[in-house]
Amino acid sequence: MTASFSQAASSFPQFMNLLAQRQSPALLWYSAPGERIELSGRVFDNWVAKTANFLVDECEVEPGSLLALPQRLHWRSLVLAAAGLRVGATLTWELQAGADVRAAFDMSELEDAEEEYLLAVAAEPLAPRFMGQLPSEVLDYAAEVRSHPDVYVGWAAPAAEGHAWEGTSYGRLMEQLTEQATALTTEYEHEVAALQVPGERFDAAYLEQALAVMASGRAALVLDPAVTWEQERLSRVLGDERARSLPSQR
Repeated sequence: MTASFSQAASSFPQFMNLLAQRQSPALLWYSAPGERIELSGRVFDNWVAKTANFLVDECEVEPGSLLALPQRLHWRSLVLAAAGLRVGATLTWELQAGADVRAAFDMSELEDAEEEYLLAVAAEPLAPRFMGQLPSEVLDYAAEVRSHPDVYVGWAAPAAEGHAWEGTSYGRLMEQLTEQATALTTEYEHEVAALQVPGERFDAAYLEQALAVMASGRAALVLDPAVTWEQERLSRVLGDERARSLPSQR
């Protein structure tokens, strides 16, 4: 993907369009033993498109809207973030009030939230709905998102000067993804199919690194930090996926 990425992906929608052409894995999620989720580039794009349509249709998200994301590291967190970028929203991981939409895996984070739209996100693998009772004002992301189209034709590409998140414009984000993807292509041999993105929580730095791995043509390997990772199991996963671990940036 990298050769065409620097030439064609000048915007995030173009990045997603390139990713959608990939049948190979773009995202790999490992959690408890036996729990493995693989999303090809095309399937990842489908999930992002469904979520983008959900955010626009159900939550009135538009370019510049503030989308508060969970700090929990999970494959659905990455999908929500990419969908926010697809729409042109500004992402935040802060817990204080002020966002237009807030998503959380833990209902306690939504109990006193003042945002107009609140999303409960299921943590179980491919769960069809949130497990537990939800107040009427809280939307069940897993249950609602499936009914939305898997092609996004909403808002135009976000303006380059718009904020992807605090301190990073959309234009700068695309420049950084190109730079990082090119560096990863140079550093790792072609036989490496996936790169494990290390981290204990989800934030802007983690998102950017995961997207850069995808842009390099490889799968971003995400390991659930809520699970204890013995060296034996980690080595087995890396071997099975033909993966390497990226150095920690923390």
